[in-house]
Amino acid sequence: MTTGSFIQRWRKNSLPFSVDLVLDASASCMDYQETLAAQSYVIAQSLQKCRIPVQVTSFSSLRSYTVIHRFIRYNETDKNTNLFRYFAAGWNRDGLALRAIHQLMEEEPAAPNRIAIIFTDASPNDDRKIPASLEHGFALSRDYSGNAAVKDVATESPGIKKKIGIQVMAILNGNFGDTKAAREIFGKDFTRIERPAQLASAVGRLLISKIQQLS
Repeated sequence: MTTGSFIQRWRKNSLPFSVDLVLDASASCMDYQETLAAQSYVIAQSLQKCRIPVQVTSFSSLRSYTVIHRFIRYNETDKNTNLFRYFAAGWNRDGLALRAIHQLMEEEPAAPNRIAIIFTDASPNDDRKIPASLEHGFALSRDYSGNAAVKDVATESPGIKKKIGIQVMAILNGNFGDTKAAREIFGKDFTRIERPAQLASAVGRLLISKIQQLS
């Protein structure tokens, strides 16, 4: 992310907004967790220099629990080193994670316009099954993976988008990212990066594009 050019566009548009960066912290990210921590630190520092409130969280599922780790809140500008505690392990039950993170956003409204950017491979997967539901036509439980898991996440994303002032976008991780699933969950609001080291640059591009749409 180039701070100088971003500040110029910010001052020109003068549109108040906050940013939520949401990181998949499942075992699929273990090989580059240090890179993700460093990239997240760069993003937080750059946004704060632009006086843009930023909140960074991660999610993973361990032993049937979905764990949300909040590294920094919108009003915290002295705790960015917490991002180096990012740790990847377990599964990713994305639907439940999005619901919980949405609640965190609602608890601490930071600006009239709010942008959530999710780093993901759009491949939700958990060892705990989806319970049977006769109401929805499923007499047996189903694995939380594949189409069933994608549909679960797809029901949560529009719910966040319906909230006034909240824009949801995604950054799809490398060749592992499922483009078809990402399109079902996020519509057209996603981009792909070849490697995690490009995360900060991708966030900058998405934000500039969204500012242009909102202004």
